[in-house]
Amino acid sequence: MGFLYPGALVFFALVPALVLAYLAKERPARVTVSSVLAFRALRGFRRERFGGWPRLDWMFFAEVFILSLAVLAMAGPFIWKKTAPLAVVIDNSAAMQALTPAGKSRFEVAREKLDAALSAEDGGGEISVYVTAPQPRRVAPPFNTLTEARIALSRIKPTDAPNDQTTLENFLGNLASEARVAKVIFAGANALAAPVPARIHPIAVGDAVANAAIGSFSIRREVLGAEALHASLSIANFSPETRTLELVVTGDGKEIAHAKEALGARQTATLEFPAIPPARIYEAKLAPDDALALDNVAYATAGSVKNVSILFISPTPADAAGLNSIPGVEVTARSPDSYSPGDLGNFDLAIFEYATPKEIPGVNTMLVMPPPGDPVFGLTVTPTAKVQIAGWRTTDTLTDSVNFRLLSLRGGEYFGTHPWMSQVVGGDGGAIVLKGERGAHRFVATGFNPFPYLGRRNLPMSVLTLNAISYLAGLGASSGYRTGQPWLAPAGVERVIIPSGSAVAAHPGTLFTAVSEQGVYELVGPGGAKTPRAVNLADLTESDLSSSAPLKVEAANSGSAAAPIMEKSSLSDYILAAIIALTALEALIVYRRRRIAEAAAP
Repeated sequence: MGFLYPGALVFFALVPALVLAYLAKERPARVTVSSVLAFRALRGFRRERFGGWPRLDWMFFAEVFILSLAVLAMAGPFIWKKTAPLAVVIDNSAAMQALTPAGKSRFEVAREKLDAALSAEDGGGEISVYVTAPQPRRVAPPFNTLTEARIALSRIKPTDAPNDQTTLENFLGNLASEARVAKVIFAGANALAAPVPARIHPIAVGDAVANAAIGSFSIRREVLGAEALHASLSIANFSPETRTLELVVTGDGKEIAHAKEALGARQTATLEFPAIPPARIYEAKLAPDDALALDNVAYATAGSVKNVSILFISPTPADAAGLNSIPGVEVTARSPDSYSPGDLGNFDLAIFEYATPKEIPGVNTMLVMPPPGDPVFGLTVTPTAKVQIAGWRTTDTLTDSVNFRLLSLRGGEYFGTHPWMSQVVGGDGGAIVLKGERGAHRFVATGFNPFPYLGRRNLPMSVLTLNAISYLAGLGASSGYRTGQPWLAPAGVERVIIPSGSAVAAHPGTLFTAVSEQGVYELVGPGGAKTPRAVNLADLTESDLSSSAPLKVEAANSGSAAAPIMEKSSLSDYILAAIIALTALEALIVYRRRRIAEAAAP
């Protein structure tokens, strides 16, 4: 036994003060009176005296005992006792939703085995319950009883997010190395590689199960000007035999694409749908059903195909008018006098017609017939009355599908050799189209004017213009969002409605972390405007239920099991309870005696 605050024992000096209080108590004296009536009239002769032998009754000793207990409570007495704190870790990742041959999910099997393991414990210490996905964390403060821990386990549900294997390995290793943890029970889909730390008792429930899955699901606009979008899906067959998989894609509830693919054992494939109609929300479903329903469904949204915003700077802003007719393009036209470099922060790319900026733009830029004497880009310009095309790169993004033989050019200019921009289209007098990268930005320069954009009325020029804008806009497949991976809340978003229907507050510019469910999230902005965002599992490693890589867990004290832990057990709570009980008992006895005395008085 010991004391946390032994200095508080000095308050035992209050006990003699209690004796002094009793010495100063009123003392009765014998008085001879002629009549009791006179005594009652005078109410007796009273006097106080200090000193002499105090008449100590049971109340004095009770008060001394209560005062002593109070001083002990202030000193914080404790005793040492043996304890065995227990850590229970259950894998709640997406793979735990898979059904076993017995018809139960892996998670249900893991919970049953954990419950059985807890029944074998003696309950000699605190029990902490942890989950693993999206990140390992404790679900609540430590529990003192097995019943509380079982209730906590019964309330845990598996998420749609995968485990981060490296993070999980480090977490288990750190947990098994803690001095205050005597034993770790881990139940999950992954077995532990040998040697297993002595403190960890693994329960593996990841028996091999055949499964087919959708991996990525992306929507992109390959070329500006086309309303139809390009869908790309990856699928996999994680089974020991060839299977024919059927994929159906719907847009806003209507079937828009369908495909069948025969995949061999453990084979993957990519399905391309080059022309799917526009829709707000796309859903892909894989058949037939299998052990894990989660990865048989994937979502995409048209909102992932971002519109391209263009700042058009020209002394003739009317030349930009035709660009507004291109689907997915938003154009703002300004004259060079009203332009400032700070304006580029709100646009994806800039087009300078007959003009050049005073500094290298901070966005991808197209220069159309820049004037001679440019000090920023260092372009050597030679004007010409008629531009003649002599050759072009046949495999370049800018020249793809352009029929240069039908391309009719009027007056323009040739470019000389440039230090960091290369020739894409050339003529008799030099380069006609240049492209290059500088400071992580793309640049294109043309010695002729493709504007105004005329669409089908000048198809070869329109295709070249669309190629240039597509290259500068960096169009490509959207990587999408994955379960368990937070994303920054966009500007203007006030709350997010998650797939389960709950609304979660969002703060623009900060990470939104409530992303453990697969499905479509509605980003709600001012006025209630909603923007859909698709979040998918999109992890074929997690979907591979036929083989789970073992976890390699290393702990600092992995050589031997932990001995029982000696920890301090405070007695202050018990002492305070005794003080309250004794005080109440004393008050009750005094009250009852007073009532009896009053009742006996004549």
